[in-house]
Amino acid sequence: MRRNGPHNVRIDEVARLAGCSRATVYRHVADKDELVREVLVRLARDRARQMTPALARVADPGERIAEGVQRTVEAVRGEWWYRALARHGATAAVARIGGGPRAFVALTSPLVAPSIDRLAAAGLLRSGVTVEHATEWLCIVTTGLLAVDDTSGRSRPEQIAFLRRFVADPLLRRSGD
Repeated sequence: MRRNGPHNVRIDEVARLAGCSRATVYRHVADKDELVREVLVRLARDRARQMTPALARVADPGERIAEGVQRTVEAVRGEWWYRALARHGATAAVARIGGGPRAFVALTSPLVAPSIDRLAAAGLLRSGVTVEHATEWLCIVTTGLLAVDDTSGRSRPEQIAFLRRFVADPLLRRSGD
């Protein structure tokens, strides 16, 4: 994948490099897209693990959500696989590889849900907001931000404030709720 990009992965080449048959590869993955998806999920888990300590130091829950979304977008845009897909229309490519929007949210949810679970356990989610819905919302927003070029002209602090107001705050309990 690093050499040829996610679009150009070939199962026979993967099998050759792994020292096994194509049939053996297909015992573990249904198709090329699933193989690529599994690699991307592993990379996303690594990214989430790396970001967790820094985000844990952000005390305000809304600020933590906004910072998490922004850091994720920045990190993904800098990754080799995303740059390779960008040459082919990254959003459409990620959606196809991800199995469509619902499947993509299902794949990314395990990375986001633990943070939302902690907010829910602390009683910080707005009434009627479920962990599942909050997780889906954050995955959709992050994917949407990746889909558009950042032409807003906002500085990073302004972008964090924007994400806080329009992405995080609707999820969180307000004083008096």
